[in-house]
Amino acid sequence: MSLRLRLHPGDFAVLAILALAVLVAAARLPARGVALHGLLALHAALLAGFAAFVAFAASHEQHRLVRILRPALIVSIVFTLYTSLGKLGVVAMPYMADATLSRLDTWLTGVNPALAIQPLQTPGAVEFFSFVYGSFIPYIYLSIILGCLGRPPLERDQFMAGLAFTYAISYVGYLFAPATGPIVFHARDFRVALADGRFHDLVTRGVESTGGLQGAFPSLHVGASVYLCCFDLGTNRLRGLTYLPLVALIYVATVFLRYHYVIDLAAGTVIAMACVHLGRLAVLGWACDRRTAGLPAVPGGE
Repeated sequence: MSLRLRLHPGDFAVLAILALAVLVAAARLPARGVALHGLLALHAALLAGFAAFVAFAASHEQHRLVRILRPALIVSIVFTLYTSLGKLGVVAMPYMADATLSRLDTWLTGVNPALAIQPLQTPGAVEFFSFVYGSFIPYIYLSIILGCLGRPPLERDQFMAGLAFTYAISYVGYLFAPATGPIVFHARDFRVALADGRFHDLVTRGVESTGGLQGAFPSLHVGASVYLCCFDLGTNRLRGLTYLPLVALIYVATVFLRYHYVIDLAAGTVIAMACVHLGRLAVLGWACDRRTAGLPAVPGGE
């Protein structure tokens, strides 16, 4: 039986981005030396561990443990990579993409958005958008939990595949277009300091706890939010419409707090919307091929 039919499409996405991370770290090791040792070891360990799970899942796909572990591992790994791949791109590559991203922003909008919005960055506005920016965390966790537990098997697998694709494709940008965002790149150009209120302080400490300012392009604050909202709009319209105002405010917050360029938001949006469809098509094609081969369309499902 073909191994492809035994492996969930989301498994391939996670294996592919982990393998790419190991290849990049290994290829740049002679030039960067000790700075890459820990990152190479981390991604190699993640790749080996997930490959071991995939091997087990391929031969025990009906096992209840597989159906529990797959979403848990995929989510845990992509969240770990959120920090580690941003750092890997910055350390491994001999360049930074901030100057190019900033020029693209100016070309797209006719002004430099990070500098142009400074008159609007009052203490109250900074606090409000810091609250919005921080709300991304409970929003994404709640949506993923509902997506993994509250859907029929075929829909659940489509959800997980699209989520894995969204993160894996976005992480290619982290690796090959490393950037720290306007808050670092334009630090000397800002005339207005962001007021350090309670919520802004929480956001700042949260960013520091996840490795600091690295991995700006594309924006996964926007990409993940758009993916989750769009998937729900297609399967649970009321829930999707409930999320829509928060997603719109997250767009503004990422630029307002100087963490992202406008081009980061555009790229995150395109990737997320494409992956809603890509995840569904990949799982439907996989399910049809499995049925043709005499297997259940979805392991443990209909």
